[in-house]
Amino acid sequence: MNSSKFFKKVWRLPFLVLLLMGMSVLPVVAKSIVKQKTILSVDREPTIVAIDFLDIIKGAAEYIQVANISDEQEVEIGKQTNKQVLNEYQLYNNSQIQGYVTNLGQELINNSNSRDIPFNFQVVASDEVNAFATPGGFVYVTTGLLKTAENRAQLASVVAHEIAHINQKHGVKGLKQAVAAKGIATTAGVDTSALAQIAYQVALDLPQSRSFEYEADRKGLEILEQSGYPAEAFANFLAKLEGGGGTPEFLRTHPTGEHRIEAISQKIEADKVVNNNKGQDKTEYQTNVIFLM
Repeated sequence: MNSSKFFKKVWRLPFLVLLLMGMSVLPVVAKSIVKQKTILSVDREPTIVAIDFLDIIKGAAEYIQVANISDEQEVEIGKQTNKQVLNEYQLYNNSQIQGYVTNLGQELINNSNSRDIPFNFQVVASDEVNAFATPGGFVYVTTGLLKTAENRAQLASVVAHEIAHINQKHGVKGLKQAVAAKGIATTAGVDTSALAQIAYQVALDLPQSRSFEYEADRKGLEILEQSGYPAEAFANFLAKLEGGGGTPEFLRTHPTGEHRIEAISQKIEADKVVNNNKGQDKTEYQTNVIFLM
């Protein structure tokens, strides 16, 4: 054997041994390397947590790339946000009314070009006149709003508005904006529990984006019309809230009703919508909702 080749092979042997030894301890080294990241804690004060690089390498499910949230990840965020909502609000204990709102929501979904994700419609016990949506297909209506609506069409107009928020991914867009503003987005991703808490704040605590609301008004009207309900039902409901005295929660976190009513009326006129009486039977609504509360 050529002497130079022999010495090259002899030299490679210890190098390979050392390389294999290094690979065997790599998980331990990786496990010891952490990076600090700021997230939002339960008391809304920034806190520092450690992110395990090995978990990130393995693609741990609890971390999500905020810039590119998939439908599946959005639904998971919505499920966790739902837990927070139901810690704050109690589900209304009436299966008939829960069923009425769910059936109405599904009717609107089935008659429109809504997203292919599971939608959940829930009635929560609260005197607040409010409705809101969170990422992942979750829509909430308060008992206060149910009592304020005069008929099924008005309730449908509110639910259609919230469905439109989900279809347009306003919750996800607002979540991304809030995460960026808090400076907690990283290339490693953000813990879903932190995202869920921020999503809760975006839905309930922060004023809604004017552009999001006007878009939800327009798209909600389309859903309403596709389901055969009169387009003016939403304008009538907003007008009732405006003239009721005080500021209902639905208007506190939304743009001024007066301007929205004008914009809705203009769209109805521009679309040359033929109004009808579907869902405007007060007796039906009182029998199936009001008298059961």
